[in-house]
Amino acid sequence: MAKARARKAKSAASPAKERWASDVIVDLLHAYELPHAALNPGASYRGLHDSIVNYGRNRPTMMLCQHEETAVQIAHGYAKASGEPMVAILHNLVGLLHANMAIYYAYIDRAPIFIIGATGPMDETKRRPRIDWIHTAQGQGEAVRNYTKWDYQPHTIDGVPEAFARAYAVMMTEPRGPIYMCYDAWLQEQKLDHEVPLAPRHAAKVPSRLAPDRAELERAADLIAHARKPVIIAEYVGREAEGFHTLVELAETGGLPVYDVDSRLNFPTRHPLNMSMEKDVFRDADLILCLDVRDWERPTTQLESATRKRSSIVPSGAKWIDIGFGDLELSSWALDYQRLHHAEVRILADTSVAVPALTALLKAKLKGDAKLQSRVRARTAEIAKRSAAKRARWAKESREDWDASPITLPRLASEVWSAIRNEDWVLTAGTLEEWTRMLWDFDKAYRHPGRSLGTATQFGISLGVALAHRDKKRLVVDLQPDGDLMFDAGAMWVAAKHKIPLLVVMYNNRAYYNDWEHQIRMAKLRGTPVERAHIGMDMDAPAPDFAAMARAMGWYAEGPIDDPSKVAAALRRAIAKVKAGTPALLDTLTQKR
Repeated sequence: MAKARARKAKSAASPAKERWASDVIVDLLHAYELPHAALNPGASYRGLHDSIVNYGRNRPTMMLCQHEETAVQIAHGYAKASGEPMVAILHNLVGLLHANMAIYYAYIDRAPIFIIGATGPMDETKRRPRIDWIHTAQGQGEAVRNYTKWDYQPHTIDGVPEAFARAYAVMMTEPRGPIYMCYDAWLQEQKLDHEVPLAPRHAAKVPSRLAPDRAELERAADLIAHARKPVIIAEYVGREAEGFHTLVELAETGGLPVYDVDSRLNFPTRHPLNMSMEKDVFRDADLILCLDVRDWERPTTQLESATRKRSSIVPSGAKWIDIGFGDLELSSWALDYQRLHHAEVRILADTSVAVPALTALLKAKLKGDAKLQSRVRARTAEIAKRSAAKRARWAKESREDWDASPITLPRLASEVWSAIRNEDWVLTAGTLEEWTRMLWDFDKAYRHPGRSLGTATQFGISLGVALAHRDKKRLVVDLQPDGDLMFDAGAMWVAAKHKIPLLVVMYNNRAYYNDWEHQIRMAKLRGTPVERAHIGMDMDAPAPDFAAMARAMGWYAEGPIDDPSKVAAALRRAIAKVKAGTPALLDTLTQKR
């Protein structure tokens, strides 16, 4: 017992007798209340590492990851789910290059991440032979400058607080996104010979939100009031809970059907005015109201994928209103801004301010206007009827091939929903080809932080979502594709190591089937053999054993399961483990589709 106490005392942090430059960075991390730091170790920030562990008492909490992409993705998921940033730390040039793809996806998904990097000493006399030279770049931030909101490398420790404050403000100003702060390794390791002042406590960390032009907003309200068949498209309105609720109020005020793009959860899925995933709502529209939208084209066009031919389904005379961030941060490198549509009204504003103001204007127009009130009531009833019909159609379609093996996606979505519906649940990223949105009741703003992005992003983001909800004791569910997890199966260890409860239900079709479908289209278009479309796409012979991998990483796991009748009992067992604090994985084999 005495030896154990001695070991514990020896391992406990004790204040250093001297102050180091990297301590100032930790002071800033504490002042800005950044809770976690995901990282893969690197000598270029050994000074900062020591300061966080000892001077900072492991605040922010250091989360060891097996890859820099995973570190950034965890911060990405955390930001989407909580609305707050965390830190990702990247080892000099090579760690930054490892993380590039994850940073790009965080940028296009508007996730605020405080990325801390490091570089070998700018002072050539302090560079170690070879290693510090090959790990150091001229203007290291240039590697990610096209898809971060800002990057900077302070030259002295006295320049660190101002740069940190600016970086935080830029990161958290809408539209949000990742920033990159690069700290010289030798700068971190120097002793402090004077106190470095931080920003004053009374200083505002983030500027106020962007308000709409009143006259243009009144013009928008007039157009909506006179429209017969208006439709709302929403993409990032629900990035904060208040946006989810204010959109409901706007829709109900005007009897406006809502098409949710699902970059964030913008609207309750079972609300009578929800017309998401039902493109026919645009066929007779006379006005389209885009709220914080970049992806307006996919909902409103028909695409022939093989020929890339697209055609609008919106009547040519329909008017368009765009409220959002417009061409702010328009990149000359990445084309994530998508195709321009020529709206009659374009309002540069934060929807968290503009939507409540627009609702108030509509309410004023409704007051005393019996004809407008009647039109809104009739439209609300009509949309509610159409919305109920689509949900009934989906429920019927979900029962097709109910007992098929491998399992159909709607059967799997139904089984998971039956198991979690009475829990306080959260769905991370993947939606089982939208079947969860068709069948589940997304009734609260936090139920889903938005759709998944590209392959090799979902599992890391899901870990971040689960981390954000861990202390709230919510049941976090990841419907996880097999191809995505194979990119970074080692990240499962992170959940076990850092006690992040997560229920992973694989939809394992043993293929990169999205690309397989593209090869089928090419085969049909060109007359080549369809039966050869799987080459270079299938993940079989051998089939990865995800349950075995998960158990090896400290998870509870079952599978592979191809009998749908066995899924419910397996889910009950897995959920019990997750609620007890252990991550759990079920490997279910699903149909290719």
